[in-house]
Amino acid sequence: MRFIAFSDSHDNVQAIRDLLQEISRGKVDFYVHAGDVISPFALKEFLELDSLYLTFGNNDGDRQKLMEIAVSKGWVFGDVLRVEGIAVYHGTSQEVLKALSSRFELVVCGHTHRAEVRKEGRARLLNPGEVCGYLTGRRTYAIYEDGEISIVEF
Repeated sequence: MRFIAFSDSHDNVQAIRDLLQEISRGKVDFYVHAGDVISPFALKEFLELDSLYLTFGNNDGDRQKLMEIAVSKGWVFGDVLRVEGIAVYHGTSQEVLKALSSRFELVVCGHTHRAEVRKEGRARLLNPGEVCGYLTGRRTYAIYEDGEISIVEF
């Protein structure tokens, strides 16, 4: 299985376009956005992706319009998702992360804007960092391929 995970794009349209250009090379099974797209106009930038799983973030605005866009593309969306045996969640609630890490071997999360891979119970927690580059000054995403995780700066 090979997928690309990213998070916290925060309406940075140029960063989203740069990301999409970067990840267009190579085959993946699906894409994961771990929250904080923010606005419908930013989500529309991702329309070229066929298989996107999207969690809501704490800053996402017009959820109704975001859901309409997701439904029109057949994307899967929600607050917490199960995707191909992994969990996706935007937040940092220790209770939620503990529950997810007890049931899944991999949990993709966002919110902190810091790219990292760490152990949490039996699971690995993957935060792909931030697409926008606003807080850390780094624009990053993650590639998961057959158990191996790489953080990529673009």
